[in-house]
Amino acid sequence: MQLARACIRLGYHPKLWKMAKRVVIPKPGKPDYSKVSAYRVISLLDVISKLVDRTAAHLIADHLERKHGLHDGQYGCRKWRSCVDPVAVLMNRTQQAWKEKRVSGALFMDVKSAFNNISKVHLGKRMEALGVEPDLIRWTGSFMSDRQMKLVLDSKVGEAKPVDTSIPQGSPAAPIFFVTYLSGIFDEVKEAVPGIRGLSFVDDISWWAEGRDDEVVAANLVAAATAAINWAVENGVAFDHSKTEAILFHRNRSTPSATVKVGGESVPFSKEAMRWLGVWLDSQLTLKGHHAVRMKEGRKAKARLHRLTRQIGLSLANCRKVVTACIQSAAMFGSELWWKGDHVTGTKGRAEELQLLVNQEARATTGCFRTTSLGALSMESGLRAATTQLENRQRWFGLLLLSLPQGEQAREVVGAPTIIGRRLTNALAHSRRAESTVLLEEPDALDADIFQQEEVAAKAEAGRN
Repeated sequence: MQLARACIRLGYHPKLWKMAKRVVIPKPGKPDYSKVSAYRVISLLDVISKLVDRTAAHLIADHLERKHGLHDGQYGCRKWRSCVDPVAVLMNRTQQAWKEKRVSGALFMDVKSAFNNISKVHLGKRMEALGVEPDLIRWTGSFMSDRQMKLVLDSKVGEAKPVDTSIPQGSPAAPIFFVTYLSGIFDEVKEAVPGIRGLSFVDDISWWAEGRDDEVVAANLVAAATAAINWAVENGVAFDHSKTEAILFHRNRSTPSATVKVGGESVPFSKEAMRWLGVWLDSQLTLKGHHAVRMKEGRKAKARLHRLTRQIGLSLANCRKVVTACIQSAAMFGSELWWKGDHVTGTKGRAEELQLLVNQEARATTGCFRTTSLGALSMESGLRAATTQLENRQRWFGLLLLSLPQGEQAREVVGAPTIIGRRLTNALAHSRRAESTVLLEEPDALDADIFQQEEVAAKAEAGRN
């Protein structure tokens, strides 16, 4: 800690720690690995330097939280926030627009090569504008200056080359640097387009607009995209147009005729469910497609776990941990957004489908036969029922939102007069179901007095000898 404090106080990052090995790793599931975009570069840094980076990142993040420096629509790289939060905010706004008989839409944009295009000059100016302490600004400038890297590809290490821009992706300070750098785009777009709302999670940005029809929504999204691109050009940031998508939210099934023009290219409103932050959003926010995708991922994880236990074998306790961490988390991701409660039309079939997966997990964990009673199977495996897990996840999600500071958009979702707001409120007030604990019969009390008497007699006998 003394070393980290000295480096930050002096505004100096040792040159020895500025050398990084950048390992090229292929991204899974890419169709063409001859393209550069099919690979990810991870920077391997000195361990001691990461301790200093983490300390500086903590100080910068703490300052920005206390001074409200970041935009309230930024959720990435911030404590007590997750990628599900901005999706909940988007759903809440959309449902409020529906109550007013208006339509809404969203434009999703992705920052291209996010960490590789950060300018230390622009970052320093942004940190200064947000009131970050001068020592941290000087240390950031030293951290990003005179850096070198060696490219590692197929275990072959290249020559050292200087790096003028970019943040090493393996540094603990890289995420907070990036969200600080990107925070200026939201105010810029909001001033250019009144009524537009911005949400982001690290490099994934969405612009939300509402209007009386799809033409008005499309026009607002076009203006927001234009303002965002202008800000990006001035600050050395680029958007990946191949990942730009748009969707129109409406209660009734209809085919929108308007399109959104982004950077000279037309982006039509998607007719199918589209993925944003791991959640598959459809135009009516039923999240049926999302549930189907997550169930498929859960079954894949179960099959992989089944092969793993056959090869090396796992104890019952470890197998239960793996099932909870890998299978259930994959299958129930985002369920807090669509769960309506037990025996409610619309989600009853999904709960039964999840319960079937839980039963399969229990059999795989315990090795019981298919004919084993489900009650005994649940007790032996220690896995909770699907409805209990869904209710717990939604209740925990509501508590996390309420733990955010006053005025946060995500906090206002709980208690809002919308569908998702009422779901979270009911989950927090839910007391109809409770888990019961079965206690075994109390065993016979041990005769402790007799044991003590025998011990005293034995010591006395030993003293005589």
